[in-house]
Amino acid sequence: MKLEFHKITFRPGAYYWAWLDVDYLPYARLEEKDLKALPYPVYIPSIHPDCPIGTPCTGPDTKTNELHLTKTFEELPLHADLRKDLRRVEKKNAQTIIIENEKDALLKSHKWFLEQFAEEEEDFRRRLHVWKNARTLSAYTKDELLAVHITLPTENTVYYLGCWWNRNHKTNSPATYLLKKDIENAIKNGITVYDLGIGSEPYKKQWGVTERNTKYYLNMPKPLEEELVEKQVIEK
Repeated sequence: MKLEFHKITFRPGAYYWAWLDVDYLPYARLEEKDLKALPYPVYIPSIHPDCPIGTPCTGPDTKTNELHLTKTFEELPLHADLRKDLRRVEKKNAQTIIIENEKDALLKSHKWFLEQFAEEEEDFRRRLHVWKNARTLSAYTKDELLAVHITLPTENTVYYLGCWWNRNHKTNSPATYLLKKDIENAIKNGITVYDLGIGSEPYKKQWGVTERNTKYYLNMPKPLEEELVEKQVIEK
């Protein structure tokens, strides 16, 4: 994917450049050849741990959540509370129908995302453009759409992007239900890693994930770097 950048001004006369797509992808990825194209000053967070470029982060909110898949779902190292909750969720969704890669699934469910995050229209259009190859699972009860689960699959890894769901059906836990079903599908298809993304959300940890430090890339004058670190703009 082509690296595009936008200018972030955090006070008059002080700015840096950031990769435009970093908020829409599970991880930024950099190679040595990319460094020549980077503007100055620049800060790129959330770089995948396996990338050769970048410095490891140390903060709890900058770690990956990788679920290493076993031969069966039952063998996964899930927390006991989650196993109990999944049994409840299965019963609640006994009549739920799942449709894979439904046409316009993101557009049909986007109102729930925008209600929760109030993303600007321009940013949302960009998100849809970057996610044009995303895979979706849509959950329906009768004719009513409950939720849309969104991932980016690769040969050996499924990257979880999120779930846009109707809060009026909170008791059905449609986001949890679709996540379980997608992990089961990944196991069936021989996928080795289900990546729940970066963050310290408790629900991610319940799946028995392995944490890894993501990286960041920074190239700017030292006084500017120190100011950004002090203002907690930069997570090291």
